[in-house]
Amino acid sequence: MISLEQVRALESRVEKAVALIGSLRAENASMRSGLATAEQRVSELEGLVADFQKDQARIEEGIVEALRKLDSFEDSVHEAVATRTAVQPEPVVPAADDLADEAADDIGLELDVLEAEDDASGTEPAADALDLF
Repeated sequence: MISLEQVRALESRVEKAVALIGSLRAENASMRSGLATAEQRVSELEGLVADFQKDQARIEEGIVEALRKLDSFEDSVHEAVATRTAVQPEPVVPAADDLADEAADDIGLELDVLEAEDDASGTEPAADALDLF
């Protein structure tokens, strides 16, 4: 026969099992809710990824188009420079020695003019004046 203690032990075990089942059901419901929220977020993120991929494709197309325009601009500049150099020869730059000779000639002419003016005025240069040449 079954004793009263055995019935109470069985009843205690059943109560623990019912409590465990209740807590597991609550945890299951919580996890299902979290899963639904996570799936919704995944769906939103997938949409964002798709939008970013479309935007990236448009950006890449824009960059490729800008590079193509820059290449064509560079080609036209090179053609214009080549045409200009073919039509107009480069200007001849005088050598530094030639420039120095011209400057010395100009200074010599100025001194000649000043001496001629002094001779025409009839005044003698002061004795303490410096003689440069």
